[in-house]
Amino acid sequence: MTNNFERIATRSPRQWLYLLGEEGVVYSEAQNRFAGLDAAGVAAYRAFDAGASLSDLRGFTDAGSFALASDDGLETIHTLSRGLFPHEDLPADWPAFDPSKYDSPRTANIEIHGIPILLEYLPATAKDLCLDYFRNCPPTTRPARCHLSIQPIENGWTIYVNGREFFPLRRKEQLGLGLMHATRSLLYAEGEYDVAFHAAMVAHGSSGVMLCAPRESGKSTLAAYLVSQGFDLLTDEPALLDLDTSSVASLRLPVSLKQGSWPFLQQEWPQLTLAPIHVRSDSTQICLLHPPVYRYPERPQRLTSIVFSQYTPSSAEQIESLSPLRTLSFLTDGGMLLARHITQDKFELFLQLLCITPSYRMRYTSLEEARTMLHGLCGRPRSPVE
Repeated sequence: MTNNFERIATRSPRQWLYLLGEEGVVYSEAQNRFAGLDAAGVAAYRAFDAGASLSDLRGFTDAGSFALASDDGLETIHTLSRGLFPHEDLPADWPAFDPSKYDSPRTANIEIHGIPILLEYLPATAKDLCLDYFRNCPPTTRPARCHLSIQPIENGWTIYVNGREFFPLRRKEQLGLGLMHATRSLLYAEGEYDVAFHAAMVAHGSSGVMLCAPRESGKSTLAAYLVSQGFDLLTDEPALLDLDTSSVASLRLPVSLKQGSWPFLQQEWPQLTLAPIHVRSDSTQICLLHPPVYRYPERPQRLTSIVFSQYTPSSAEQIESLSPLRTLSFLTDGGMLLARHITQDKFELFLQLLCITPSYRMRYTSLEEARTMLHGLCGRPRSPVE
């Protein structure tokens, strides 16, 4: 079991290798990037950092310490050792908001995660769709920092963020989801956080469980069911982590539920039958579930466990403990995002949190089974892992 890490300075400026047992993580403060390495990758990186060349190590790729999947793997690690990381898409830099440019009666002044937002929406039949996502957001009198607007175009509408085009829409039923995605982009770009995750977060007592899963894996459905069974909802997405407190922010935003999940939740949430129906670009129908306000904690919740959940009706339930590096790998694959200017100290806090926070991969065959499994995990210490 890994409860801590060892830091090793490297030849690249402001870059370090962190050992998690035999595995490791390379982190560059200069580039605000990191990469995980298995045991063979750590050995190769240390050899490169000591001065070895690609030709020196290629003779060992089929046996011994540097057994890697291919020469491409060696080249990637060699590049990392020189302080170069693969290209990464970053959140958009939106223009500054100039309130003097906007004068519309169809506006709402709301606040999300401490960000005052001026929302300019369409009247008449589109109003319910446009405002649905923001129903539980508190109003504010603070000067707006951001502006979301919908403008009609010849064959539909375009959503703008601070005057910059975000994306066009062809159907009225897409407007609400368009505003939802624009708001999430704003939170990633403007929100106060150290690490952001494409994840849900629920709480039960003093336990805070972050639910991570690939898209279309039932994460939001599970979160909605858990809230109906007494859990609190911090967020459906994104989960914004503060490393000083190891806590995730509470966002009064709804749970996005695809049509296929509605029959499983209508007994717990009968209001779904009356909710506005939104439509994705692929024609999938979506309802936004708004739990009661008292189900949103007033304060952030400390993260006590991480669960990568997957609904698998055709296979048996399973819980598997994960190592810190596998946890980091799954989070990265899920779209985890470091704050733009995270420091080395903060990154080490993040590694320490991964080392001490129990993490699991959970497969479940029913929502009630998942609830029972999560109750058992809440407060459970990390199990030994390989």
